[in-house]
Amino acid sequence: MFIRMETNNKADAIKSWLANHRQLESQGTIADHFKKSITFVNLALNKKITTNGAERLVNEVYDYLVKKYKI
Repeated sequence: MFIRMETNNKADAIKSWLANHRQLESQGTIADHFKKSITFVNLALNKKITTNGAERLVNEVYDYLVKKYKI
């Protein structure tokens, strides 16, 4: 779990959106877009790794999905 509840909520929202929109984006396409490994993206979204980098990634992914798909 991240320290900020807002980041936890964003991670859950991203996971839910990805589950329902697999044809548009996946953890793999997110990893490619942000030049991270799929493992790192998965661990960050599942809140298994809670470093500053993981928290920053979750926030960046959320902002990306809001801008591109208006989630």
